[in-house]
Amino acid sequence: MQGSSPIEANGQAPGFAEYLAILKKRRRLLLNIVVPIAALGALLAITLPDVYRSVALIEIDEQQTMQNMLARGPSNDQEQEYADQYVQSLSTRVLSDANLRRLLQQHTLYDTGESERELVSRLRRDIDVSIVTARILDPRTGREREVVSAFNIGYDNRDPRRAYEGASWLVNAFLEENRRDRQRVAASAAKFFAAEADRLGKHVAALENRLAEFKAKNQGSLPDLTGVNLNVMARTEEDIQNIEMQMQALRRERVFLMAQLQQASAAAPETATLRQLEEEYRRKSVSYDESHPDMISLRRQIEQLRTGGSVAGMTLQQQLQNQRAILSEARQRYSDDHPDVKRILRNIEALEARIASGETADRTLSSDSPMAVQLRTQLNATDSQLAALQARSAELRAKLTELENRLSAAPEVEREFQEVTRDLAGARAKYDELLKRQMDAEVSEAAIAGGTVDKFRVAQEPVVPRTPAKPARLAIFLVSLVLAVALGFAAVVAAQFLDQTVRGVRDIRDILNVTPLAAVPEIQTAGTLSLRRRQAVIFVARTAVGLAIVYYVTSQFLF
Repeated sequence: MQGSSPIEANGQAPGFAEYLAILKKRRRLLLNIVVPIAALGALLAITLPDVYRSVALIEIDEQQTMQNMLARGPSNDQEQEYADQYVQSLSTRVLSDANLRRLLQQHTLYDTGESERELVSRLRRDIDVSIVTARILDPRTGREREVVSAFNIGYDNRDPRRAYEGASWLVNAFLEENRRDRQRVAASAAKFFAAEADRLGKHVAALENRLAEFKAKNQGSLPDLTGVNLNVMARTEEDIQNIEMQMQALRRERVFLMAQLQQASAAAPETATLRQLEEEYRRKSVSYDESHPDMISLRRQIEQLRTGGSVAGMTLQQQLQNQRAILSEARQRYSDDHPDVKRILRNIEALEARIASGETADRTLSSDSPMAVQLRTQLNATDSQLAALQARSAELRAKLTELENRLSAAPEVEREFQEVTRDLAGARAKYDELLKRQMDAEVSEAAIAGGTVDKFRVAQEPVVPRTPAKPARLAIFLVSLVLAVALGFAAVVAAQFLDQTVRGVRDIRDILNVTPLAAVPEIQTAGTLSLRRRQAVIFVARTAVGLAIVYYVTSQFLF
């Protein structure tokens, strides 16, 4: 008879006795699920081989970690991402197929007859690299935060000695790869800085040439010479004033000398002239005869001065007559080819020419007096001094004009000079910084190659493990048992809900709304018992075969 489920009938939940009846009725289904799973868990927990793990802890340099944190900003995710990426990149290079093949060639880690590719895949699965974080105080925010401070390198193997050998090789491989990576970075940085320093050095040389050309072009107008130019300008103005004062004094002295010279020229210095003529007559009387024309001329001049005459007052006509008289006396003694006769003729011709030009008097003799000569000498000296001072004044004024032009151009020159020097100073600072960074990179490269500045430090060396790391036998059994019970009860509940047949007095009462007079129990016969024994044997056999298959698959592919 079909009817509704006893759990849903009349909205009443079944009692504990009915639950027991359901379990008893569905005990075969429950055992078919619980027993195999629990037996499989127990079998795996007992028979799985021990796996040993050798683990090493590698710390990242704390100073490097702090620098990364400060450089990457206050975000914790960025810092962890940076360290994670680096460790992951390093792991990718270390755990490459070539490196793992080299590890398999150097150490016998597996005894199986698998192919090289399968062994590499198995070796990669047995290696574990995990990040270790630590909480530190963030200097930016003053709060605690997590940063990547280290990472673990573990290797699993069924032989503890092989686990240690594999872990040791991996630690050395990580350290060497990190060293090579940093060395490559330092070499690349040194090469880059060298190229940039060379390029910037050429730029600095060009700026230095530009500065030298600018200084040569604007020599004397540079900003640092402004004070010097002002001082020179002040001294130049003072020199010009002194020269003007000297020139004024010389001009006054020249006026005074000119007045004295005019007075000396207007006076009749016959006495001094007479002495000069007498002295000249005595000197020539030693060489010439008294009848020589020069001697005759000197005697006449002396006689004229002694009788009260003045040579200075003779006209050109008188001088011409005097020269003709001297010529007539000279011709009585010499021929016309005599030098003295020729000289007298030249004097007569000169006087005649002057008379023909309109001159009437000659006062040049008065200027030949000693006083006039002395005054003329002083006047010439004064004129020379005035000319020299005027030239010096013109030179100083030109220099003053040049200084004024320099000072007027100083602001523009200073602006251009500051621009050039600023560019040069900036380029030199960058050039020095590049040289310093290049040297630091080269020193860092050498130090890294020597292994003195490793970024990684082995905080915990790998050791030969004494206890297996897995499997966790008790955990496997307990998990399998809980899983088996949970699946068994779930199957029973599902079967109970899906089964719509009448199963007892409660179902009849709920469906027909009548109470049966009696309930006939299930009658057990010999056939029924034989059937149950056969079913139990089949169940055991099926369970054993299933356990064997599952165990084989699990041991081959999971462990």
